[in-house]
Amino acid sequence: MPSDLADRPRSQEGGVPVPFACEHEDGGFDLREVSKRRAIRCALSRICGLCGISLGWPVAFLGSEQEADENALHFPPLHEACAEAALSLYHALGAGVLGIDGPTEAWVLLTTGGFELERPADRQGDQRVVFHPNSVAERRTSERR
Repeated sequence: MPSDLADRPRSQEGGVPVPFACEHEDGGFDLREVSKRRAIRCALSRICGLCGISLGWPVAFLGSEQEADENALHFPPLHEACAEAALSLYHALGAGVLGIDGPTEAWVLLTTGGFELERPADRQGDQRVVFHPNSVAERRTSERR
C-alpha cells in the first residue's frame, strides 16, 4: 500500500483507508458516495481521489466495465499505485463502493495523460461529477477477488 494511502483514516467497514473523495466537509464519510465538492477539487487541483496528494503523470481511473465502455467514470483521478491498491482493498467490499453503481464482478483500471471534467448540468437527475479520460494508454480489467 502506498505510504500516503496508509496514512489516511480507517473505516470500520473492512478497515480500509477512507478515500479523500469520499469525505464530507463535516468530517463524515461514505465509502459508497463520492463527494461532489471533493471530486471537483480533485479534478481542478490535480489531487488523487484516494490519498489526497498531488498527481503526476499519468493518472489512473477506476470504474465498472460499463463506466469504462461509456468513457464516463465517477471516481476522481488517482495515482496508478493508489488505483492498484484500491483494486485489492475496495473491490472485495462489494456493491456500490467508490461511487461505482451497484454490484460489479469486474473493475476497469484506465491510465491516461488527461481527462475532461463534466459537472452536473442542473439540479435534476444524477448529481455526480463525471470524468472522461482521453488518450487512454492502458486498460486493465480486474475480476472481483
